[in-house]
Amino acid sequence: MTEWIDWLSQYAFEGGIAGLFALSVVDSVGVPTGGGPDVVVALLTSLRPDVAYAVSLVMAACVGSVVGCLALYWVGLRGGEAGARRFAANAIARTRDSLERRGAWVIFLAVLAPPPIPTKLFVFCAGIAAVPIFPFVVATFLGRLLRYGTGAALAVLYGEQALDLIRSSSTAILLILLLPGVLLLIRMGIRRWYRR
Repeated sequence: MTEWIDWLSQYAFEGGIAGLFALSVVDSVGVPTGGGPDVVVALLTSLRPDVAYAVSLVMAACVGSVVGCLALYWVGLRGGEAGARRFAANAIARTRDSLERRGAWVIFLAVLAPPPIPTKLFVFCAGIAAVPIFPFVVATFLGRLLRYGTGAALAVLYGEQALDLIRSSSTAILLILLLPGVLLLIRMGIRRWYRR
């Protein structure tokens, strides 16, 4: 893991905002980067803890992620079930069912969750289920904004210690980030139950 962080540190120095955008596209298309954009946002922000710079990093990562997710969505939309052979049939069925019932909220929670939770399956299935494009893009952008924005905010507040904080507290951060989404899903379920 240390070698990976060292490589990302070097990448962060050399690539800057453009490199972060490219990494975010690649990460969201489905190439495993081990949470690369999260780490690069935190690294670059901790090296230069300026709010305006942090915002530009977060925006580059979010837009890159949306572009990459749209590419994978398109593959699901065009490839359909033929492209789904790569995943377990029951995982595809459960994910499609969730997407058909809850729509873009599933995407929001999937892109908000940090690695190792796989986003690729949800994004691909959103294409198969033909989730409307506008809610898909908004959910992807907002989920990533919250995820990357949290890392950047921690880096602005704690500087170089932010990466250690993110690494050691990733489960607690995930729970804090997912809590509003879980509460919203519970509320939606209760409302649906009362309508019956």
